[in-house]
This record gives sequence, structure tokens and C-alpha cells, in this order.
Amino acid sequence: MKYENTKIYQRCHELLKRSHDLNKRLPTGYGFLGDQIRRASASVLQNFAEGFGKSTKKDARRFFAIARGSCNEVAAIFDIAHCAEIINNQTLYDAKECADHLARMLSKFNID
Repeated sequence: MKYENTKIYQRCHELLKRSHDLNKRLPTGYGFLGDQIRRASASVLQNFAEGFGKSTKKDARRFFAIARGSCNEVAAIFDIAHCAEIINNQTLYDAKECADHLARMLSKFNID
């Protein structure tokens, strides 16, 4: 199986899209959030792909843990955007649900 064929990969793309949508909505002065959310959301996908390619479960779990941390970082950036009134409650809820679900999926994923 290829990492591109997993549900995690699909969910990573959903999180990337939500992050990209937020980035487009950021007002002047919030460029730092745009940079951070681009790096964090890309990190989820990149670390999942790298972990998927590792030959031992221990190595894979380490990369999946890093990806989970990046999911939490993305969720925190959405919190910041909500506090700054850049996004509404529903957008916050949907983004955090996506990030939380992805983090749970990464916790349960096993390399065979």
C-alpha cells in the first residue's frame, strides 16, 4: 500500500485546504500566522509520508508523533484566528474537528 492511498493522506489534504483557506483570509499584520500554518499543515503530511516509509515500527511511530504535534499546532493557530475574530465559531469547530480526527487517526495507524 502507498501512503497516498490511505484515509490519513486524504484527511491531511483536507487540513491543508482548511489551512490554505485561512491563510487567504488573514488580514494585514497576520502574515506570521500564514507562514506558521503553512509549515505546520505541510508538516503533518510530510511526517506521515516519511513515517510510512520507515522500515521499523519504532521509527514510523516517531514520525507519526511529530505529525500529531503538527495537527495540534494547526488547531492552535485556528484558535488564535478565532480569538482575533478572523474566523467564526463554525469555521473554528470544523477545522479543529478535522485536526483532532487526523491526530486520532495517526495515533491508531499501524505499519505492517
